[in-house]
Amino acid sequence: MPVCMRPVALSLVCLLFAGWARAGDLYLEKIKPLLRERCLACHGALAQKGKLRLDTAALAHQGGRAGPAVVAGQVDDSPLLERVSRSEDAAGRMPPEGKPLTAEQIGWLKEWIAAGARGPADEKAEADPKSHWSFQKPVRPETPPVRDPAWNANPIDRLIAARHQKLGIQPLPVTDRATLLRRVYLDLIGLPPTADELRAFLADTRPDAYERVVDRLLADPRHAEHWARHWMDVWRYSDWYGRRAVPDVLNSYGQIWRWRDWIVTSLGRDRPYDEMVRLMLAADELAPLAHEDQPATGFVARNFFRWNYNNWMRDNVEHTAKAFLGLTLNCCHCHDHKYDPVTQDEYFRFRAIFEPVEIRHDRWPGEEDPGVYPKYSYGAAYKPITTGMVRVMDERLTAPTRKYSRGDERNVEKDAPAIPPGVPAALGGTFQVSEVKLPPESWYPGLRAHVRQEETAKLTKARDEAKATLDKARAAKDAPAEALAQARLTAAQATLQALKLKILADDARYRQTGDPATAAGLAAWAEKQAATEQARATLVEKEQSLATATKAAKPEGVTAATKALDEAKAKLGAATKALENPGDTYSPLGARYETTTSTGRRSALARWITDPSNPLTARVAANHLWGWHFGQPLVTTPHDLGRSGKPPANQELLDWLAVELMHPTNASDAKASPWSLKRLHRLIVTSRTYQTRSGPTPADHPARVKDTDNLTLWRYPLGRMQAEVVRDSLLHVAGQLDGTRGGPDIPQDQALVSKRRSLYLTHHGESRAVFLDLFDAANPCEAYQRSASVLPQQALALANSELTHSLARALAATLHPKQPADNTFITAAFEQVLARQPTPEEQLAAQEYLTALRESVPATAPSKDKPDSALRAREGLIVALFNHTDFLTIR
Repeated sequence: MPVCMRPVALSLVCLLFAGWARAGDLYLEKIKPLLRERCLACHGALAQKGKLRLDTAALAHQGGRAGPAVVAGQVDDSPLLERVSRSEDAAGRMPPEGKPLTAEQIGWLKEWIAAGARGPADEKAEADPKSHWSFQKPVRPETPPVRDPAWNANPIDRLIAARHQKLGIQPLPVTDRATLLRRVYLDLIGLPPTADELRAFLADTRPDAYERVVDRLLADPRHAEHWARHWMDVWRYSDWYGRRAVPDVLNSYGQIWRWRDWIVTSLGRDRPYDEMVRLMLAADELAPLAHEDQPATGFVARNFFRWNYNNWMRDNVEHTAKAFLGLTLNCCHCHDHKYDPVTQDEYFRFRAIFEPVEIRHDRWPGEEDPGVYPKYSYGAAYKPITTGMVRVMDERLTAPTRKYSRGDERNVEKDAPAIPPGVPAALGGTFQVSEVKLPPESWYPGLRAHVRQEETAKLTKARDEAKATLDKARAAKDAPAEALAQARLTAAQATLQALKLKILADDARYRQTGDPATAAGLAAWAEKQAATEQARATLVEKEQSLATATKAAKPEGVTAATKALDEAKAKLGAATKALENPGDTYSPLGARYETTTSTGRRSALARWITDPSNPLTARVAANHLWGWHFGQPLVTTPHDLGRSGKPPANQELLDWLAVELMHPTNASDAKASPWSLKRLHRLIVTSRTYQTRSGPTPADHPARVKDTDNLTLWRYPLGRMQAEVVRDSLLHVAGQLDGTRGGPDIPQDQALVSKRRSLYLTHHGESRAVFLDLFDAANPCEAYQRSASVLPQQALALANSELTHSLARALAATLHPKQPADNTFITAAFEQVLARQPTPEEQLAAQEYLTALRESVPATAPSKDKPDSALRAREGLIVALFNHTDFLTIR
């Protein structure tokens, strides 16, 4: 080559190399993500339609049944470009679903193909989706000892310290005892320690003082209330909503609060997590005689949507999968899943599990029978639900599940066979459906002891009251009153006797305790006899009313009384005639349902989900638990552990936690019961990792440089109190928190005046307490992970709300007479509000603040509404402490 040509040749080589480099960069930055997002569901590892794969550049060149998808440099004749450039409604347009590619995206493809359609030489095709880490059964990893003995006592610490050693990170030391106490109090019961509790802990020199605190907090009923709120986020707890002023239930259901109370009770008892999951899905099938556990099915009832049954089914599928499996099954509602090995058919199989479900409204002990509530009534006939218990049952036993296309239930495949129930095959396990024969008490609640006892007590009381009235009339020698009282007593006695015979007949019919025909005949006669005596008592009453009206000589009164008497005579005549041939039919003791069996579909699902061989269930639970303790879960997409979710920050740790939850290491320990959440809590909060100091650290700290995001937990992550903890802690430190547990939801507009825990405030999709919303309360429609914001309105609420000021007044009034000197008052206020003593600088600043406030308050005679200037200044200081960063922050 001539010398004069060398620069030109070199330039050409450089240009070619630049083009190739540009093609490679463009491919990794734009093309590969685009293909993954829009094409790989049909042309990747999940599926290879037309035998074409596009998960590597080489496979795109190789092509499929129709030949290469791309040819280097051939933009005008590119099969790929031709298909993606077709109009939205054109046949064969790719991708076939969703919006067409944008002009910009098509431009990327053109540029890439023109530059050679290159990809990395070492690019690998997608692995088999079934081999994804979360679809493999978790295995307990080894936890070999680490160099620092302080990190060897707890397996959690060994797994964390191994990461530290690998990266050469030195974690921060253990935090001070006051900070640790406040941290674990807020974490385990959602309330800070009081000043007395702080002083007691600091004075306790026993080596296991901290562990004793942990055990006490885990046994505290407030622990269950606080952690119920965490799980209620995931399980989408919502009070009923939908034009409450009408009222008109659209979403969730009245009395759903019993499910909330069931969660609290179950966590307090440390009920195994797997058992809780099973009962929430199928208590009616798995424990039909456990009346106290039926509210658990509120998990399914909460998804109820009165205007669209299909919407209820969709929510059941989506949120059962997200809550317990960390799977986005909703993504294959319209088509096969784009990332996970789940088909659209499997989506509808999962839906078929819930297809027979209906809402049911049962009587609750101590309350009147609510009757069979009209689930789908409309308009003025609808009334609020204020008694009973909402639950679910299988009512539509033969209801078919039909597949429909494009996510629209109007596009039903009517001629296709009904889809049977099932679960995603890729997750393995056994899904075996067996019909459940329900005990009579399940479908006829009138057999339950509490119903019989309450009805008997009610009628016995009525009889006794009638007898007392008769005795009083006899003592007064009032003949008319005595005649009426006697008639009413006879009716009350007959009604009570009818109930007793009805109970005997029910036992004979449903429990085979006697001859059903004979018993039914007696019950039918007694019921009609009672009706006759009731009609006779009414006749006596109307006769006396006519006599009274006649004596008063008021024609209109006589006319009305005569008409009422004639009606009473007619009713007595009808009752007497019915008594002549009573038959063997009597009214049931409350609602009686016709479905005496259940499909067993939901119990099969519950067993499949909680089987230890299921690779997802324990991981999902452990991931949530870890996230609530440390502010961020190990998988930051807790609702999605699939291929489109984020990878775990420490899979070994997550797998160890999951296996430990299912199979505790020390099986001989009485506390080491499988699926115990409290045991996992204890392991976490007694770890060296949990007790690490949170900071501060300079920007150039070696650990901060190597692990800026603190993924290895070399320091405890700072966090802000959750919304409910902010409000509850204000009430608690002021000594105003009402510890009453359970009961109906409290209207959210009472959030600033009610002293109950925030857990009990009305919380639903249309409205939440404004104060809680300011601090990022859970979205009841979906809150698998809460967001956290920093807004000026939050500071304004703490500084200016009536709640804050009323609580500051209450606390100041408590401390003021006990601490006459400012310096001791300041210390007491810091200890009570911030659970620590003030620094010298804070002591001085607080003293100056009090002095300034006193001088700014006009000197007036103290009164109930206007306390003296010293007390008002102290109230101001407490308001300031409520606004302190250390109050809102968990360090």
